[in-house]
Amino acid sequence: MPDLTDHRNLRDAFAAQVARQPEATALTMFRGSDAEEQESLSFAELARRAALRAGRLTARFAPGERVLIALPTCTQFVELYLACLFSGLIAVPTPPLGGSATATERAVAIAADCTPALVVTTADHREALAERLAALGLDGALVEAAGEAGDGEAAVPTAPDLPPDTLGVLQYSSGSTGRPKGVMLSHRNILTNIRSIGEYFGLGDGPGGCGSWLPLHHDMGLFGMLTTPLMAGAPVTLMSPSDFVRRPVEYLRMMQWSRSTVTAVPDFALDVCTRLINDRDLADLDLSHVRRICNGSEPVHAATLEAFTERFTPAGLRPDALSPCYGMAEVTLYVSGTRLGTPSKVFSVDRARLEDAGHPEVRQVPAEQGRPLVALGAPHGIRVRIVDPATGLAVADGAIGEIWVSGPSVGSGYWERPDLNDQVFGARLPDEPGTAWLRTGDLGALVDGEVVVTGRLKEVMIVRGRNLFPQDVEREARAAHQALTGFVGAAFGIAAPDERVVVVHEVSPTLRADDLPAVAGAVQRRLSTEADVPCRNVLLVRRGTVSRTTSGKIQRTAMRERFLAGELTVLHAELDPQLALIARGGAA
Repeated sequence: MPDLTDHRNLRDAFAAQVARQPEATALTMFRGSDAEEQESLSFAELARRAALRAGRLTARFAPGERVLIALPTCTQFVELYLACLFSGLIAVPTPPLGGSATATERAVAIAADCTPALVVTTADHREALAERLAALGLDGALVEAAGEAGDGEAAVPTAPDLPPDTLGVLQYSSGSTGRPKGVMLSHRNILTNIRSIGEYFGLGDGPGGCGSWLPLHHDMGLFGMLTTPLMAGAPVTLMSPSDFVRRPVEYLRMMQWSRSTVTAVPDFALDVCTRLINDRDLADLDLSHVRRICNGSEPVHAATLEAFTERFTPAGLRPDALSPCYGMAEVTLYVSGTRLGTPSKVFSVDRARLEDAGHPEVRQVPAEQGRPLVALGAPHGIRVRIVDPATGLAVADGAIGEIWVSGPSVGSGYWERPDLNDQVFGARLPDEPGTAWLRTGDLGALVDGEVVVTGRLKEVMIVRGRNLFPQDVEREARAAHQALTGFVGAAFGIAAPDERVVVVHEVSPTLRADDLPAVAGAVQRRLSTEADVPCRNVLLVRRGTVSRTTSGKIQRTAMRERFLAGELTVLHAELDPQLALIARGGAA
């Protein structure tokens, strides 16, 4: 793995790879296992196309202006992203338009926040998006279709100097509600983080590359699965996220076809592959070349790792290939991960100590006595401290607190959000007053040098002196009835005035209306008897109702607000009378 921090910026880092191996394959767009040929670009051709686009951008826009990229996974996205990095403009990736109304609203909200000089989308959405932006008073932004880079030699009229601290990307974190927050990432931030990612992936330790279906507007897809391999000189193969949703087996077929050694997915994707890939397709898969499957969502479930490994071992999957990791957009991406060749580590912890609202801790107990927690590896290239959110003091190993991080890959703050930046990016510890720390908002601990995440600070429910983590409640609820298997739920607390637990869960569309009360009752009983969670409030909803981020994380705050506003279309509800009054609208 080359030391990418030897370069001043990402333009120079990519140029070094082009000079080293101009004809090697850099990028492939996987069109499906039935396609006669795939679309591939060499390093030299990708550099030529990106430089052509960079020349046009430089001629029209000043360095530091924002370019909003609202494109699906395609070569045009990659070319335009690199062109921004080459020309000193700030790339702003957003969800592609047309997938859902939510994606369009998010792109519009991001544009309102960062006021781009240029918005690039597909031809069929250009006019409608321009009208939406003009209605918001953003008619100064040019809205154009991506088009092809075209032929000709690259000629950048004025290639600006790009010092390491030049902003390269505004990465909008997948928050749940309110005004979007764009993390300001410099070339230095990105180069530092992708060097750590490349070492974590093992890129450069022999042949191999990355394969991914992750959206390119998400940090794991953009930095983990695209920027890192390109800057490290490794091939990357991409497929459409919608192709994964339609046919999960195509993702593993893509990994087999490309001989990719590294991939990254959120936890739910492994569960989908385990459940939906049939024996016939499994028999044709060869995963023996895969060295690392990074499971980067939070939380990572021990049961998911075990089931996926058992299911795909017959296809040659290595027992140590699954690699839990931890990261976030505010740190570019990567914080910690398990070492290459090291099996995933699962701690069995004392549930009572974990849920102690006064002094929670991760105390290990024999496997049959505890709750499993997956270790997310040791920090790499960044410092981690665990801090008591009430006192602001660091706590001992094993104690649970807020995870704080510090290092050169941490962004400089949110775009034009001084109200938040001192609080989130400028935290201080008494023993290191000169060091700025990022408050992640995640709860966790350091155990045997590894990061363990237990939940989100704002999502923990305190019921009768216990810290209840929504992930635990959701897991128990899903196990209550087969009609909930494979579907998602959201658990959150409502003060009425004491904390009441609410579960909103999607159900199978094949379920009859007469069966809904029995399913809700099963959830109530399971939570009461198996988890000792007093939960009378269960709402069953249609598939797709539960709000999720682009990486599949459940947006519990958004679900709580929708519940309180009476905005949920509910198939069946069992509600505490007091909460039924609080939730305007009630069950539909």
